[in-house]
Amino acid sequence: MNGRIGNAMKALHRNIPWTPLVLACACSQPHADDAPSRAKARPIHVDIVTVEERAVPDVLLLAGSLKANQESDLAANANGSVTRTMVERGSYVARGEPIAQLDVRMATLNASEAESNVATARTQKQFNESECTRYQRLFQRGVITQQEFDRQATACKTAETSTAAAETRVALVRQTLSDGTIRAPFPGLVSERYVSVGEYVLPSTRIAHLVDIDPLRLELTIPEQHMGAVKMGQKVEFQVAAFPNQTFRGAVRYIGPSVRATTRDLVFEALVPNKDKLLRPGLFATARLDAGTRRLPVAPKGALREDGDTTRAFVVVDKHVEERIVQAGAPQGELVPILSGLAAGEHVVAHPDNRVSDGVDVE
Repeated sequence: MNGRIGNAMKALHRNIPWTPLVLACACSQPHADDAPSRAKARPIHVDIVTVEERAVPDVLLLAGSLKANQESDLAANANGSVTRTMVERGSYVARGEPIAQLDVRMATLNASEAESNVATARTQKQFNESECTRYQRLFQRGVITQQEFDRQATACKTAETSTAAAETRVALVRQTLSDGTIRAPFPGLVSERYVSVGEYVLPSTRIAHLVDIDPLRLELTIPEQHMGAVKMGQKVEFQVAAFPNQTFRGAVRYIGPSVRATTRDLVFEALVPNKDKLLRPGLFATARLDAGTRRLPVAPKGALREDGDTTRAFVVVDKHVEERIVQAGAPQGELVPILSGLAAGEHVVAHPDNRVSDGVDVE
């Protein structure tokens, strides 16, 4: 039976003409967004200015730090126990002002004894001098022998040296009394006090640390290629982070004798008045040093756009904008010297707004 069905199907296939199938392609109408191309943005209108070259102050920006004009660990320079301290940390003292007092009772007694001894020695010396004068006359008249005269002359010399020794002893005791009061050798701030009442000190014991802060020294370094710009007496301006809105000034007082081999720079120092005691040793400073003038491209301040630490200018080239990152110097009024990024004769957008960016066409 299966054979019959197969033959019937073959017969049917022979009687039906074959028509190839046509695959219809699903074609959609073009979308509005797939139009040939969007219309090109119209150029924007901007005002432009020409970058000029001018002679501007050549200002070097240098980094440095403030140092004390002088500082010292004050030594006791005497033996004794501390009976009194006159300062605390942060105290300001004038030159010669007491810092601490040692027990000088024994030195006082020794001074009294030494002064009595010197008075006795001077009296003895005066008596011997008169005797020497009398013996001199007696010897000349032949009343006494040479031996007697020599004995008296020796006594006179002994009295003289004894008096000198007694006077030296008085000076030593007086110095001990003076050393019992430790005084400031120069004006300054007490940064540390090392002793308290009751402590026994030796001549080498540290009593306090004193720092002279008026004036201060501003230590700066300058690269060797610019070292010729530093001169004695030259004015230096600087700022510190502690007082960002204030500018401080000093004058160069020391220039290093040689360039450091490892860093290839020169160390120099400026002396900075500090009468109001605002500044302190150790503060980091950013200084400006006037190195004469040089010719640089300048651009209006309004033509530069600042973004954090980055400064940009927008140069017009063939009617389109090129964004440039520039290195700007210190402003000179409304003009800003350009250290790199722009050249004299180029045209920049005078007042770039949010429409101005790299690649924008302008008219």
